[in-house]
Amino acid sequence: MSGLPHFDPGAIAAACDMATAIATLRNTFADLGPLHHRSQVPLGPADDLLMMPAVTPEGIGVKIVTVVADNPSRGLPLIHGHYLLCDGTTGAPVATLDGTALTSLRTPAASAVATDALARPDATALGIFGTGAQARGHVEAMLCVRPDIDTVLVSGRTPAASEAFAASVDARGRTVVAARPDRVATADIVCGCTSSATPVVPTPAVRPGTHVNLVGSYSTARREVDARFRRREARSHSRAWRSGAACTGAARGWPGGTRGGGGSPWRSGRRARRAGTRRPLCGCRARPCRAPSCS
Repeated sequence: MSGLPHFDPGAIAAACDMATAIATLRNTFADLGPLHHRSQVPLGPADDLLMMPAVTPEGIGVKIVTVVADNPSRGLPLIHGHYLLCDGTTGAPVATLDGTALTSLRTPAASAVATDALARPDATALGIFGTGAQARGHVEAMLCVRPDIDTVLVSGRTPAASEAFAASVDARGRTVVAARPDRVATADIVCGCTSSATPVVPTPAVRPGTHVNLVGSYSTARREVDARFRRREARSHSRAWRSGAACTGAARGWPGGTRGGGGSPWRSGRRARRAGTRRPLCGCRARPCRAPSCS
């Protein structure tokens, strides 16, 4: 495997820009095919090993990600990722890719597909929670699908981190302001890009009709919104119900969860019970749900 070609961040950026990634995922989400669940191995109270497989006729791939909470204090990224691509017919390794750069492209692009389909077309304010690679990627992705955005509000772990992000992020000439969480949450589009174990989006500040992307809560130990969020009329779309603690964790206290508080995205109503079917909270009628925000 030592002779395998490796795509570093520069090579990935040269091969696919954000607009191309968004267009590609929009087509891909129309026919996802069989889905394969990720695996999570706890490495500590706040550390994880994640393995995410994908299988298509064109190729076989797996992304391996480590999340180590103490890394920032060591001067290292919180998340490291690596991707192995194999031939779809023989299974032979074909290439490796920088998993962090790949995720920084793919995840914001997926959020952009959902945003383009669901957010108000006249959105002018973008709110970002987080100051890492995902936060930067989401600024770029949101501007691709909502070019009328003229203001970006950001809230990080500390005021210093927010200020540094505001001063360095490429917002294509838009105004970028470090702000308090309750102001960031008033934006037309809100993106949660953190790995926080406690809610960071203040529910009372989120306005009805706001589109919310939540991408940081990949396990039940992480959550970016609280139980009150679901009760609000703001439309909330997480990366995944089964792996997104932002929704599955909060769902234990929400109407529509499974009896006994299991937190299922499927809800039962009178019509659904009479028909012998159950409807997902996202409104999708497919089971399993194949919507980008639910898969």
